[in-house]
Amino acid sequence: MSSPQKAEGAAHPLLTRLFPPTLVAARMPRIGEWSPVPSLKDRDRWQAIDRAARDRILETASASLGRPWPDLPASLFARFARDGDRSGYQDRVFARRARLARAVLAAAVSPGTETSQGAFIDEVMDGVWALCEETSWVWPAHDFRVLGPEHGLLADPDRPTLDLGASGIAVLLALTDAIAGDELDRLDPLVRRRLRREVSTRVLRPYLERDEWGWYDGSTAKLNNWNPWIHSELLLTTALTEESDDHRTALVCRILQGLENYLRAHPRDGGCDEGPHYWWRAGASLFECLETLTSLLGTDAGVFGHPLVRAMARYPVATWIGDGWAVNFADGPARPRETAPALLYRYGRRTEQPEVSAHARALREDTGDGPLTTAGPFDLRRTLDALLDTEWNAESPASFPLPARSWLPDTQVLVARTRAASERGLLVAAKAGHNDESHNHNDVGTFIIAVDTRPLVIDAGVGTYRRETFNDRRYSIWSMTSEYHNVPVVNGLGQRPGPGFRASSVTAHSTAETDEITCDLAPAYPPQAQLESWMRTVRLVRGEDERAEIEDAWQLRSPSSELALHLLIAGDLTIHPEGRATVRPRNRRGLLLTWDPGAFSAEAETIPLTDPAFTHVWGSSVHRLVLTARHATPRGSHTLTARALEAL
Repeated sequence: MSSPQKAEGAAHPLLTRLFPPTLVAARMPRIGEWSPVPSLKDRDRWQAIDRAARDRILETASASLGRPWPDLPASLFARFARDGDRSGYQDRVFARRARLARAVLAAAVSPGTETSQGAFIDEVMDGVWALCEETSWVWPAHDFRVLGPEHGLLADPDRPTLDLGASGIAVLLALTDAIAGDELDRLDPLVRRRLRREVSTRVLRPYLERDEWGWYDGSTAKLNNWNPWIHSELLLTTALTEESDDHRTALVCRILQGLENYLRAHPRDGGCDEGPHYWWRAGASLFECLETLTSLLGTDAGVFGHPLVRAMARYPVATWIGDGWAVNFADGPARPRETAPALLYRYGRRTEQPEVSAHARALREDTGDGPLTTAGPFDLRRTLDALLDTEWNAESPASFPLPARSWLPDTQVLVARTRAASERGLLVAAKAGHNDESHNHNDVGTFIIAVDTRPLVIDAGVGTYRRETFNDRRYSIWSMTSEYHNVPVVNGLGQRPGPGFRASSVTAHSTAETDEITCDLAPAYPPQAQLESWMRTVRLVRGEDERAEIEDAWQLRSPSSELALHLLIAGDLTIHPEGRATVRPRNRRGLLLTWDPGAFSAEAETIPLTDPAFTHVWGSSVHRLVLTARHATPRGSHTLTARALEAL
């Protein structure tokens, strides 16, 4: 491996050519002729679901019967505009969505008698009516009126914003329609008519008629997971609820163009610059779009064999550390909360990549992520996909593929472990990149070191999302700054955000004994840092003396007043004499860090953590090890070395 070059032969697929309007119009089934899920009438399909899962569905849904639905007062929506809190409102939205979804499932898997099903059908009707009576389906942090020059407190129902919240409710209602719509008609046909009208008015018609959706084409916002995520929900919603044949065709054609916009901007190596956590709503959602589209039209046009589509499937394999940990550059936790192993299994199956499907099978066992278990909002679509996939449910467990190395030349991320297919030993992940990535952190040249799957030199990730996370105060948040990543501070200055602040001279090399990435970090710093160059090599060395090495060689335009190397640490950190520090997690092997004590002094800082987004991953604190140059000379070099330590 030696590569500043781009991934070969992986230009984006031209979806609008593979699925032209004439093909879409000719093959588009009429409403009611296609569904990815069975209706309530198909008792055999529903009763074939595992008995334990059916019992759990019924138990969970029964617990809500007769209770009031969570309310959504205007003052709760307004909190985002007033104090930046978005969770209070969203948590209640998620609770309402989950309650309806579980009621739909319970109606489907109930024994089928009028008595057993009736209570759940009424609950479904109540849920549909409650969601249709909501003033807006947008989340407060996304509403155009709140974010725009009007600076409103509340959403305008006459001009709905199409965001993740709106598309999420639309697809929930669409699946409810497909599964329980006939039973709702027996109660009162008005329920289904209103469901379809609200979906059309709030979601499908705005998407078709308005052009201010920056997530669609990158015109006003960076193309990221919003594009495939929203499109995956729009596509299924269109297929299940849009009654006009002409509108169905127009919607699908517009969705295809939107997805093509996303793929055109996507790295050809299949990497996701938003990190592994967001891949599950980026690459995974793109697959959902293609899976729905090809089923709906009855042809795949060879799209699953395209190099980029295949490469995107491999990203979770490339960035997996083990034991629930993943390489978490950019926003997102080091332990991804929302995974969908059944979806990844199908992705591997459709692209004929057994290692991807094996990773999915191992992921199910590793995380305990059954179809009814999720740390995030309850997702009816992905739950149904897993429950109804008989091949997935019949699969035996597998081991993680755990490749020895993965190099993504466009994303500029290297992940290497000391031995393939083994969680034992060192893993090193490093990135070059730039500081204008989606969900960006100022982290050009940072790295992660794990021992036996446990990250010890870390990327902290991101805290609970608030208003400041996505406005001009983003880089006032400590975890976004380079000072709290594993990169240098020069003349008291860290890196800056923006597309011009990037690595240069990026190369990667591999042999049987070593994997390494080299890049110049100097362009990521402001001119005041006086950096001519800062060449960093992050290397993994295999063999009898397995170790990680971080080689730095710098040249400044003038003498430096301060030069320091920062390392963010998880575990008990102890600084020893003679240029050594140990990092020890509880009851596990640790890490020995060594440096030149004549060139650098060391001190440790404790960073208390109170935000649940951090404490759920790292506990009550992490540490920052600061190595400060004793003499900040204009030219210099240094090597930091990391080796595994046996457990105490």
